[in-house]
Amino acid sequence: MQPNKISDQIRKSKYISRDLSWIRFNYRVLDQAKDTSRSLFDRLKFIAITASNFDEFFMIRVGSLYNYIDYGKERIDYSGLRELPFRRKLYEFAHRLVNDIYLTYQHEIQPLFVKNGFQICQIDDLTEIEQRKASNYFKDTIYPMLTPMVYDNYHGFPLLMNQGLIFGVVTKTDESKAQNRLTFIQLPQNIGRFYEIQRKDKLLFVPIEEIIRWQIDKLFRNVEIVAVSLFRITRNGDFTLEESDDIDADFIQEIKLKLKTRKKGRVVRVEIEKNASPFMVRALKERWNIDNANFFIINPGNLIDLKGLWQILKHPQFRNNLARQLTPVPPLSLPDLEQEDLFEYLKTRDVLLHHPFNSIEPVLRLLERAAEDPNVLAIKQTIYRLADQSRVTAALLRAAENGKHVSVLFEVKARFDEERNIKEGEKLEKAGCFVIYGINKYKTHTKMLMIIRKEEGEKVTRYVHIGSGNYNEQTSRQYTDISLLTTDETYAHDVSEFFNVITGHSF
Repeated sequence: MQPNKISDQIRKSKYISRDLSWIRFNYRVLDQAKDTSRSLFDRLKFIAITASNFDEFFMIRVGSLYNYIDYGKERIDYSGLRELPFRRKLYEFAHRLVNDIYLTYQHEIQPLFVKNGFQICQIDDLTEIEQRKASNYFKDTIYPMLTPMVYDNYHGFPLLMNQGLIFGVVTKTDESKAQNRLTFIQLPQNIGRFYEIQRKDKLLFVPIEEIIRWQIDKLFRNVEIVAVSLFRITRNGDFTLEESDDIDADFIQEIKLKLKTRKKGRVVRVEIEKNASPFMVRALKERWNIDNANFFIINPGNLIDLKGLWQILKHPQFRNNLARQLTPVPPLSLPDLEQEDLFEYLKTRDVLLHHPFNSIEPVLRLLERAAEDPNVLAIKQTIYRLADQSRVTAALLRAAENGKHVSVLFEVKARFDEERNIKEGEKLEKAGCFVIYGINKYKTHTKMLMIIRKEEGEKVTRYVHIGSGNYNEQTSRQYTDISLLTTDETYAHDVSEFFNVITGHSF
């Protein structure tokens, strides 16, 4: 389909393309990085966020498109375009956005580094003493972690890691001057992106890829290095699931197997520095069945993978320069959390929480109190995404240990949290909790908590929390959500019915 016909089709469509709309959304994130009223560090943060968003976009949305292309399945986008014309348009939009991101970074943000007390340096920018420090860091820390992986007639193509920086090194030996050989070197992902050097007037951040490039001859003996090219790949991270009625066995095992395939998923994007070796590029195209559209050329002076900027943003010297998060205020309906017994308080009034302006603390306190309260009979909860060292799962574990009935739905189809949710679910199962891992053919995105408590006599009260945000004490300080704590029987009845449906498989 001709480019003008593709554009005409998009304009005529009654619907908005989900994927093209996402790219437009990321332009709005980029606008925050362009905002000169923000501090440099806030602008750097939004540049890093656009890079992170783009990684997920290619892994999932573009990966999903390739699931149709690679297996010859029909797909019609909301724009009305079939698979291949839509792929062409999608990559065109993506290249345009990447170009705008790097223009913003290079011309609007990078020039502000020095006056803000730091600099991203090349090796030639270092003094002799500083170069000696960098050389020692390479010898002592980086060099032992590097493994050259040759690809030739005697060695198969190595498995290259998703979203890691990789050097492709083209060499010639004395014995075969006419024949090039290709070797890959994956950069360590468990050390910082930058080597840090403190000068009197500023902090220097030296990209580790530049240190390795500078010392790369140490890895090759008696061979001629023809070209050294840095690149980074993004693999398809989307997968489809063949769900069966036996969700507790077959389904969970299938997810575990599918998670392993993400490391080997087809390549959907290659970020590569300008003037990379044509020999290497041809080899990558042939191996991964990709074309020019998949290659995103990064000009000299720019970083491949701008997520590395988080190391600067989190540095002790600069972390306080980011815009501070507002301190949450007590909700109007619960002015003094410390003085109130939440069980008694909620019997007579509801508490409406507006996050992040109100803290999630009342919800966590109620759950933690329920885990210890001898009058609490049962706790039921849905979980989508959890914080690291989650207080939620800690409270549920304590509740189970204290003999309470605990039922939890862990949504194992929560994108990129599948493995974590399976592990947390299995941990709760071992403690005696009743755990289910989602509903067949559906994704459970609802957030509900119900605490059943025995009151005086034979009376039982159902304490309910419902909301739009995850039970995650970290992201609740960033994302805008609404939630409600209540004992209203209308809500309690509906939530109770919901749990009966999902745990009884009557959906």
